[in-house]
Amino acid sequence: MYFKLGGIVGAIAILLSNGSAIAGGVGAAIAEDAQRYITVGHDKLGNSVALDTETIKGTTYKLYGMYGDGIFETTFHASCKESRLFRNRIAIYGSEGQLLQEDGEKGEIPFVANSSPGKGMQIVCQKIGASGW
Repeated sequence: MYFKLGGIVGAIAILLSNGSAIAGGVGAAIAEDAQRYITVGHDKLGNSVALDTETIKGTTYKLYGMYGDGIFETTFHASCKESRLFRNRIAIYGSEGQLLQEDGEKGEIPFVANSSPGKGMQIVCQKIGASGW
């Protein structure tokens, strides 16, 4: 549990504590650590949504993006061969890394290839050699 929490706090620190990351949002943090974070889309305000490649476990992965002064973290599970996508968890963290809100409701969401979750799924499935498309 300590390492999982440390990883979350570390990601928040990377995304928020750096002056350029605060000014440039997630996109600046992604640019600084391009091997770890891959931009998979943008929100309605133009902020980057990033796949955290270090948190990929099999076909479970996390996306991060800006949410007010903090960040959101959404955890997904992909069924690559079936092109099915499941949301496992959404968490919102404040600027200091504190958990503000959490929704652990799990369920299937539509797979949309050009959405942020869909692009993340494609990268994850290709990485493990299990893409169904």
